[in-house]
Amino acid sequence: METILQRIAEIEGVIQAIIVGKDGLIVAGISESNEDEEVLGAMAAACFSAITHYSQEIGTGEMRQAMIQSAHGILHLAEIDDLILVVSTIPQVNLGRIRLEMTRAGQRLAERVGAY
Repeated sequence: METILQRIAEIEGVIQAIIVGKDGLIVAGISESNEDEEVLGAMAAACFSAITHYSQEIGTGEMRQAMIQSAHGILHLAEIDDLILVVSTIPQVNLGRIRLEMTRAGQRLAERVGAY
């Protein structure tokens, strides 16, 4: 899983790339900063859960990907089976590249998770 995250982490502007369970526990992670992965993982899982509940309530179906943009960064979330791929970036990151690499990583992770 680390090699999958490494490919994302090499993109200019990526701060952190982690895989977290829906319970908020870290499965794997790569960080370019001193930010606490456990805090990011727990908060991302809670955020993902809230967005999923909201999307179901308004009838848009299951949530697959989300992007939360703030003044100082962007949080990208993607569901992969029972896991969440979380990527934290600077605001000026190439969003298309992030989305493409997250989709590719999701496919590779789904294959690995399905193999267990």
